[in-house]
Amino acid sequence: MFKIFLVFLVLTITGFITIWLKEDPGIISIEWHGWLIESSIPIICTLILLLVSILLILFFFIKRIIFLPRTLHKGLNNRKKIKADIAIIKAFAAKHMGELDLAKSYSKRAKFLDNTPLKLLLDSEISNYYGNEIELLEYHQNMLQHPETLLMSIKKLTLKNIDNKEIKNALKIINMSPKSKNTPKWFFYTSLQLNILDNNWEQVNSCIKNIHKYTNTNTNSLKLIKSRIFLHKALVHKKQEIIESHDVDNSLKFDSSFPPAIVLKAKLLYKKDKKSALMYIEKSMKKYPHPDITNYLINIFHNESKNKLLNIIKSLIKLNNDIYTSAALAKVALQIEAWSLARKTINLISEEKWTKYIYLMMAELEKKEHGDNNKFKIWYNKSRDAPLDFTWGCTSCSYISRKWELICPKCSSLDSIQWQQFSSSSLEVETAPINSRHSKISFGLNDEEAARGIIKELGTGIDR
Repeated sequence: MFKIFLVFLVLTITGFITIWLKEDPGIISIEWHGWLIESSIPIICTLILLLVSILLILFFFIKRIIFLPRTLHKGLNNRKKIKADIAIIKAFAAKHMGELDLAKSYSKRAKFLDNTPLKLLLDSEISNYYGNEIELLEYHQNMLQHPETLLMSIKKLTLKNIDNKEIKNALKIINMSPKSKNTPKWFFYTSLQLNILDNNWEQVNSCIKNIHKYTNTNTNSLKLIKSRIFLHKALVHKKQEIIESHDVDNSLKFDSSFPPAIVLKAKLLYKKDKKSALMYIEKSMKKYPHPDITNYLINIFHNESKNKLLNIIKSLIKLNNDIYTSAALAKVALQIEAWSLARKTINLISEEKWTKYIYLMMAELEKKEHGDNNKFKIWYNKSRDAPLDFTWGCTSCSYISRKWELICPKCSSLDSIQWQQFSSSSLEVETAPINSRHSKISFGLNDEEAARGIIKELGTGIDR
C-alpha cells in the first residue's frame, strides 16, 4: 500500500512540474566564445539527462572492459567452488557409509577448498582413519586458524598432549580457548586439571573463577571442587615434606565430611599433640563414619598388645556400628585371633547387607576358629555372588585406587575417584592378608593388593 501511495505521489509531482513547464517554458541563453545558444528549459533538461545517460553508459562499459579479467577469474573460481562443494558433500556421504577410500577420492577432487574449515575437518577424519598421525597433527594445527574449527582442534591437540604426558604443551593449547559462555565447560575443567597437574596454584584459582563465571556450575559443586583442590595441594606439600595445615583447614571448610581430609588433618595433629588428634578423629567417627577414618585410628595402635586392641575395637563399636566400621573392626579381631569378638562384630551387620568382603571374612573365621571346611566352602561360594564392596574408584574408567586421588592415575580424569560400589563381577574385593599382631594393620575394603592374599589362602583351603 505504501509503494502504491509513493508511486502516486511521484507521478502527481511530475505531472504538476510538466504542466507548469508547458505553460511557462521560459528561455535559457548560453554565450560561449561568440556562440549563442538559446532554448527552453524542458529541452535543456532533456539534453542534460541524455548527456548524463551517455556518460554513465560509457563509464560502465569501460569499467567492464577493465575488470573483465577479474570477472572471468571470479566466474571460473565460482564454478570450481561449486564442483568442490559437490565433491565435499559426496565425500562426507561416502565417509558416513564407511567407504573411506571413496571419501578420500572425492576429497582430492575438492582441492580448491584446501585449508578451508570443512575440508580440513574432512581430511582430518580421513587421516585419523588411516592412522596418519603427522597429517592429522598438521590438519589440527591449521584448524586453529579458523573460528569454526578452533574449539575442536584445541580439544584434539590438548588430548593428544595429555596422552603423551606433555602437560606444558597441553597448557599452551588449552589457553587458546575463548573465554565466553559459549565455550563448553570441558575446556574450563581441562584447563583446571592441567594447571593442577603442573602445580600452578595461582592459575588454578583463575580457572575456578572462570568456571564460576562462564559455566552453569552451581555453588555447591564449586565448593566441593575447592575442597578437593585444597586437599590435593596439602597432599602434594606433604610429599614435598612441607608441613602446612591451612590447606587442609580450607578443604574442611568447604566440605567437613570428606574422609581423606579428616584423616590428613588427624595426621598433622598427631605430630603435634596426640591427645587432640585422637579426640578429633573420634569426634569425626561419630559424625562421618568411614573405613578410612577407622583404619587410621586403629593403625595408630597397631603395635599395641591384644588387650589394648580389643578395648579399642569395643570402644569404636560404641562410637559407630555401621557396616563399614563393623567390617573393619571384625578384620582387626581376626588379625589378633579374637574369634568370638570377630563373629560378634560381623553379626552386628544384617546378612542382607553383607558384601563379598564380609562373606570372605566369615569363611576365614570358620576355617581359622573351627577348621570347618564345609562351612568355609558355604561362605566362600556365597561370596562369589555377593555385591562388591565400596571402594575408591574412578567413575570414568573403573580404575580401583588404594586411596582417594584428585586426578585418576589411569585416565587423568578430574575428581573422578569416588567412594562407590562397582557392579562388575570381574572386580575382586581387596582385603589384607592376616599376619602377626606386629604387622601394620590395613583394613581397607579397597586395598588393591591385599585381596589376592586372602583369596589365594581361601582357595588353598578349598583345594584341600
